[in-house]
Amino acid sequence: MSDFALGIVVFIFVAVPASLLLLALADVIRLEGEGRRKRWIRNCLWALTIPGSVPIGIAAWGWAGATHLQPLCQAYASPEFRSDRPVAATRLVVVGSDFWENAPPAWLRSIEEQLLMPPGPLDAVVIERSSKNDSRGRASSPGHTLRLEVNRIVHHENIWFRVEMDRFRLADDFDGMTLALADELWIDAGRSRYRCGIMSGTHPKEASEYPPPLGLIRLVERTLAGAPATLRP
Repeated sequence: MSDFALGIVVFIFVAVPASLLLLALADVIRLEGEGRRKRWIRNCLWALTIPGSVPIGIAAWGWAGATHLQPLCQAYASPEFRSDRPVAATRLVVVGSDFWENAPPAWLRSIEEQLLMPPGPLDAVVIERSSKNDSRGRASSPGHTLRLEVNRIVHHENIWFRVEMDRFRLADDFDGMTLALADELWIDAGRSRYRCGIMSGTHPKEASEYPPPLGLIRLVERTLAGAPATLRP
């Protein structure tokens, strides 16, 4: 949808309820004389609809953002598994991009706790950022290693919206073969932020905070177990 068309949609969202409110007030307050009635309606239009349209416009902006995000949710929210063979991995290497240079995201601690806590499927989690390795785990053991690459990108933006996404790529660290893909998307529309994806689900949800990484944990577990291959449309 173009910026101009979206502006028309938001204007309609604001103008219709404001007009209905004005007409309802005109019917409730009986005024004699057509000229006096028209002047009263005109004055009320300036006094009521302009300030009242601000919260309605902001709310409509958020609703339009959720609608704008919905097709992307259908395309990206479900994970993609590219291999159905079980993976005998004991280590997970998490490779982050520059956005967590100073502080790793909070969801990373949850992943460590769930995947390393007995009887978790892994023995170690290694975090790589800016050529620095942060190894956390019970003990490093030989065997296959999974590599989880996390990249933050801007999908697109215009004067109304900004859509960003974290892309998760799970690969065999030995040969680089992609085993699974997943995404977490969010849109900023006015004062609202809507999310969907591997952590937030397949439908837009209003949430400012990053959700718990339960979907990402299941992605790792299903890849280790050998999930049936599923490709996105």
